[in-house]
Amino acid sequence: MNVAKVVRRVIPGDPETVRDRVMVPARSLWRRAWTRRGIDITSSMTTRSCLVVAPHPDDETLGCAVAIMRKRAAGTPVTVVIVSDGSRAEPVTLPPAELIEVRKAETRRACTLLDVDESDVRFLGFPDAELSDRIDAIAARLTELIETLAPEQILAPTSCEGHPDHDATNEAVRRAVATTGYRGQVLEYTVWFWTHWPWTLGYGTAGWSAERLFVQPVRRLRERRPLLVDARGFRARQRRALAEHATQVGEDDAASDAATPVTGSLLATLGSPYEVYVAAGALRHLDFERPWRAGHQVRGSR
Repeated sequence: MNVAKVVRRVIPGDPETVRDRVMVPARSLWRRAWTRRGIDITSSMTTRSCLVVAPHPDDETLGCAVAIMRKRAAGTPVTVVIVSDGSRAEPVTLPPAELIEVRKAETRRACTLLDVDESDVRFLGFPDAELSDRIDAIAARLTELIETLAPEQILAPTSCEGHPDHDATNEAVRRAVATTGYRGQVLEYTVWFWTHWPWTLGYGTAGWSAERLFVQPVRRLRERRPLLVDARGFRARQRRALAEHATQVGEDDAASDAATPVTGSLLATLGSPYEVYVAAGALRHLDFERPWRAGHQVRGSR
């Protein structure tokens, strides 16, 4: 993920600004309603050694920083693997080769704040915005890591993130798990998920039918129960870690509750008392085309 897409200056009358003013609070209400049905897995999450698979630099911080911090506080091993090189982030104007190195350094600093040693942060270096074309190669690298590290748990982005790189990463994890016969726990974390849920539609679709507005959100609440990790006492450090991804957020946008930009549904989750997960494959029924089958045009990490 690259939060540059969702960190925007307030422009009066701008359609995206107006939309965020309506949709961010609405999604927050539904998120709170959904978490009331959730299952607290804080204790079991803390004790399992873990492989965190992040599509882009910063997804590890946005999606599962609380779980990482809780694990490390308990002395539980955590390895973070960043799949893409983050070279197509916007609106950054650095040359791609330079941006890759800058984002690696940002990730190392962020992970240090999460108490993950630099030696436990791996970069696979696949081209940003091209993960849908390289799923088998990614799965092969993940297979090696799973066999070498033998983690008790794998954390991956959801299968319906709505960002092709994220959905492709989920598919690569699924294939690696099948190849290795992995018998540990696989959970999915939420990043881009919050930009469309509970009004989820597939790639390239639009429109606001009565069913989408009023029926689907109720169905989303009832069909699955989220898995919750208690985030209280950890959000401030998560914000500091996110601020280390300086190419992706404004100087003070992530670190302060008093930030002036419109931060959107992604950053709004940092105020939630829980970090949200779902069981592997729990959301695959939602209506998203698989971009590696449909030839969908993949955007960059923003």
